Amino acid sequence: MVIRAGREALRKSGVGPTSQARPVDAAYVLEADRAHHLDTLFFWVFDSGSGTPPTPAEITEHFRRRAPFYAPMSRRFAGVPGHLDHAYWVADDQPVEQRVVHDQRTGLDWPALIDALEQFAATSLDVRATAWRIDVFHGVRNIPGTTAPGTVVVFRGNHSLITGPILDPLSEALFGDGIEPVHFPGLGPVVPRVNRVLAAARGIARAPRATVHYLRTMRAALRDAERARAGAAPGSAPPASLTVTTLNRDPGDRRTLLVLRLGRAGQLPKGFTVTALALTAVSVALERYLTCVAGQCPPDLTAFVTIALGAEAEALGINSIDWTDVALHPGIDSIRGRAAAVLASLVERRDASSLRHLTDTNAIPSFLLPAELAANRRRLRARTGPRMHTMLTSIRIGNDGPWALAGRPMLFGTLCPPLTPEATVTHGLIGLGDDLTLTVLTSPEIMPDPQRYAALLEAAFEEVAAALRPGA
Repeated sequence: MVIRAGREALRKSGVGPTSQARPVDAAYVLEADRAHHLDTLFFWVFDSGSGTPPTPAEITEHFRRRAPFYAPMSRRFAGVPGHLDHAYWVADDQPVEQRVVHDQRTGLDWPALIDALEQFAATSLDVRATAWRIDVFHGVRNIPGTTAPGTVVVFRGNHSLITGPILDPLSEALFGDGIEPVHFPGLGPVVPRVNRVLAAARGIARAPRATVHYLRTMRAALRDAERARAGAAPGSAPPASLTVTTLNRDPGDRRTLLVLRLGRAGQLPKGFTVTALALTAVSVALERYLTCVAGQCPPDLTAFVTIALGAEAEALGINSIDWTDVALHPGIDSIRGRAAAVLASLVERRDASSLRHLTDTNAIPSFLLPAELAANRRRLRARTGPRMHTMLTSIRIGNDGPWALAGRPMLFGTLCPPLTPEATVTHGLIGLGDDLTLTVLTSPEIMPDPQRYAALLEAAFEEVAAALRPGA
């Protein structure tokens, strides 16, 4: 991974753990104030088998015992007047009984639960009151993978605090049985309270130095970008705009959730990742879906993919991840050939990932951050074409397992990345060990017939996995 420029910027910035929200994190709060909310939705399913499901009292007591392990997550966002300084993470000491809500609709079947989760996905939390909340559904029937009623634990949180990479340590904190403290990447300390007047005064005192640092950072970024363009091979840069499709429009306020239990992928060729497998399946399914509903699939079908940057990026914030565009090559008919092309595109874009955009974003002074975000929204609205057609986050969890809720084992977990004005069909692939679950979050405005896409995606995954098996 090419991150030397980011490392140098990180070294010069001298950043370290802080109770103030980094701009890369605070941006999600400010964006949600003015546009679509950006809350992340996780949920875990627990199987009681032939035993007795846990009672609400047992579950509340379970989370009370685990409270010391997830305590670093107990925080809320506290802004500074006039954005004169960066917001603070303030301790949120709500008791377990307020943070864990037991839904009264006991015995929902799986489709009814999905309806409830769609409502959650369409509703935002006020991160200034509480950054996250747990809802528990009891006795859920017809869960994929089990014949017995199960318990579903839903975790909602603002993207400023809740990201894909935090799913694994969060699962360990909530459902593990270890006694060691859990490390949450990018999470700094909290303060007990904020004196808003003093915080504003400190911000004013720091403003001149912050402005100089920002101007120097931007000049260096422009200079390096120009050098990169001059030294790039012809045709190596991604296109400035992609073909507009039926996926590239406002998703509206409603949400549609699909959950596909994919099981194990089986043996893959050496060097071929589960992420590349999922991207190829998405390529095949979206090509067929768009051809069916719109008459054609664009040749430049593209997915945005999250890229983990490793431990050295943690000091830059909770959202210390990179995003890159990956060509999905729908014009290649051979499944194996398309998979190889998708993998090559993923590797090329992943190797070009950098800490640079994080360090540049974190250089923005607090009083300029709202204006910078507004300018970015204007740039996106002014574009003649989209930057993506879909999005994928892929994470493997469970290395610290097995995990359980009040003694009942975890069956599977999920990640539902939020929609944005650009990402209107998001995919979250979770591997609990080798067992894969894929969620799709979209809206009725984007996919009026979501079950058609679900069937195409499930079939595409099986088709791609079979084509990639050795000897196929």
